[in-house]
Parts: sequence; C-alpha cells; structure tokens
Amino acid sequence: MQEGGLSWNVKLGLIWTTLETASMSCRSGDVLSGFLFLKTKENSIVGFIQGVNGLMQLVCAFPGGWLADSTRRDRLLKLAAVLGLAAGCCLFTAVLLQLNMAFIFLAMLLMGAYRGFYNPALESLYADSVPTGHSSLYTAKHIAMQLGSCCGPILSMVLFFILGNEWKLSECRIALLAGLLLMLAPLFGMLFFNDDLTLGKASEAVTSQSARVQGPEAGAAGIQPQQACCGCCCNCSPSILVLVIITFSDLLGALASGMTIKFFALFFMQACDMGPAEVSALGALGPLGISAASMLAQKASKWTGRAQTTLITRLADVVLLVSMAFAPTRGVRAQSLLVGMHLLRTALANCTRPLLRSLLMDYTPKRHRGKVNALDSVRTLSWSGSAALGGLLIQLYGFQTTFIITACIKLSAWLPLAALPFLSKIGSGAM
Repeated sequence: MQEGGLSWNVKLGLIWTTLETASMSCRSGDVLSGFLFLKTKENSIVGFIQGVNGLMQLVCAFPGGWLADSTRRDRLLKLAAVLGLAAGCCLFTAVLLQLNMAFIFLAMLLMGAYRGFYNPALESLYADSVPTGHSSLYTAKHIAMQLGSCCGPILSMVLFFILGNEWKLSECRIALLAGLLLMLAPLFGMLFFNDDLTLGKASEAVTSQSARVQGPEAGAAGIQPQQACCGCCCNCSPSILVLVIITFSDLLGALASGMTIKFFALFFMQACDMGPAEVSALGALGPLGISAASMLAQKASKWTGRAQTTLITRLADVVLLVSMAFAPTRGVRAQSLLVGMHLLRTALANCTRPLLRSLLMDYTPKRHRGKVNALDSVRTLSWSGSAALGGLLIQLYGFQTTFIITACIKLSAWLPLAALPFLSKIGSGAM
C-alpha cells in the first residue's frame, strides 16, 4: 500500500468498477430484458441471449486466466479494452439501426469474450493491490459496483416518465444506446492499470499455519502473508478446502440465481402489471439496499466472522424467495409486501459476496490468482446458462414454481458453506 492511502490500482479499480457497472446496467440490465421481450414476445429469448454471452465468457476466461498469470496483467487489460470497443460498436450499431436478432447475437458473443478476458486480469490485479486480510476493500469495491448499477434503472425511470410510462421499444433503445456510449469511459480507464504499482508480500496468500495464529503478531484478521508456497496452488489443506467449498457453492448459487435474476423485471411487468417506471425504480433501489446491507455485513463480520455472517444472510435469502413464491400478486397491499420482500431478499443475497471474495483471495497465492479468477467465469456461465433454463421453466410453469426450484438449489449451495467456520478459524476477524 502506498504511504498515506490506497494504492493506485485500488483507487482506479473503485472508479473503474463504478463506471463499468453503470454502463452495464444500461446495456445489459432490465432494459435489455424488456427490449428483447418486446422485440420477440418470448421469455425464452432473454435467457438464450444471456446463455450465449456466458458461454463465450467461459470459453475466453481460461486462456484469459492463464495469460493473466503468465504475462503482465495491465497489458492484457489493454487488449481487452480493444475487444470491448469492438463489442460495444457492434451492439450500438445493431440497436441503432434496428438490425435483426442475429446481429444482437453476435454482439453478445463479443461482449462475453470481452468480459472473459478482462475479468481474471482485473480481479487479480486488484487482489495484488490489497493487503491480505483487508476484506473492507473488497466490500468497498462491491459497493462501488452496486452504486454504479443504479445508473441504468435511474436513467430508464427518467426516460419512461418523460416519454410515457409504457413498455415500448423506442424508450428501451434510448437507454441501451446511452449505456453503450458510457462504456467508452471504463474502456479508457483500463489503459491506466499498472502491474508495477501492486503490493509485495503484504498481499500474498496466507499459510495454513498462519491461519491459526491469533494476536497482534498475526497482522490483519489474525493471518500472515505466505512466505513460501511450493508446487501447486493452495497446497495446504485449509487453503484447498476454502477454494473448493467457495467455488462449488458459488457455482450452485449462480445456477440458482440465473434462473430468476433476469426475470424479476418481467415478473413485476407481467404478474403484477407494473409499468416500466416502477420496475426501473425497483432496479435502482435494489443496489442501494445491497450497498447498505454490505456495509452492515462488513461490520457484523468483525464480531461474528465472515463465514458465519454469510451463512445467516444467505439462509434468509432462501426463506424470502420461498415466501415470494406463495405471496399474492394482486392488490396494492399485496404488491407492496411483495416489493418489500424482493428488495430485502436482494440485499441479503448479495451483501456478503465481498466477504467470501476476500477469503478466497487470502488463500490463493498471487501467481495463481488469474486462474482462480477465471473460475469465476464458470460461475457466470452457470448463471447465464441457467437463465435459458429459467426462461423455459417460466414459459411452461410460471414464475412462482421457478422461484421454488431456485430456492431449493440455493439451499444446496448454502450447505457446503457451513463447513467454513470450522477451517482453522478462517471465519473470524475480518477487517
């Protein structure tokens, strides 16, 4: 860490994350779902497009992860910026000229490739710039992501109020084009990350022995930087268990979330007869709730532990999702209750992601972080691929049944995490 403050890459990473998620919330959020549904009149198309995007991200993520560990990460980010520019231009042209779905399909393939190459390098560079045990900086990045994701819904809400509170292709098109123009800012920012400004041993992984050390000599969160690691990634017993448990849980959780997350806007649109302005307002309130809950979870983790806090919030997510499946959808009072449950569930489901992220990076040696971060694309693929399945299930059985299936898979993803608090006290002492 630089004297007197955060490192350059952390500062730039927080700004970049805000700008990128702001653009993404316009170009691939609820507005894109509405745009695709209005264009095709099929829920399954929304899921199919997301599946294509996730598949291409997976295909590119593993070579991206290997390159992130074998070459300069800032150089890989510059190459990804060029790819992102090509993807943005393709989608912008397809939306502006109202081209057919084949062009949107191609654009989403390129978007998936862009994210597949930048994500391992960027996440690894950020982790290399954060002192080991400082989960608060992962929480700050998560909050920056949530605040940025408010921009798309807010822009959509303003547009719908001005142009008419109706679901129309023309209004959705304007919001999509605005998001693609905003994409230029994070693409430019990717040119300024610098491998030479990362930290040294202060951001290295921890050893299984030091994970058991408590007290002032153990440093942040009762852990010490790893002095040496032989052979393969995470060769120490607690380390490899942390990697396997978190990755497996993330995979199942993403599979579950993908079945519904892209369809909540359509649920409130079709089942509750909400207009686009109201749905956009929900989209803006959701990230704000996640940000507030993330700050509370960060504070709570100092007392209860990172793993324990995660267990509590994610179990509450399952309970609330089941409640939504059985809640009535008609009437002002019923819809108000449904909206409240949705916002609370969204906040609890997402607020502890940075806590798990910090645990994972604390136990992953620097030279393997690119490959481990590439595994995140497997999570994204399951998220995007299950969107196609979710669209089909909704088409066949309706939203409520799909919510129940999602809750069951989420519960299966929760169970492995219950082992984390027993692994050498890794659930305690988060900063």
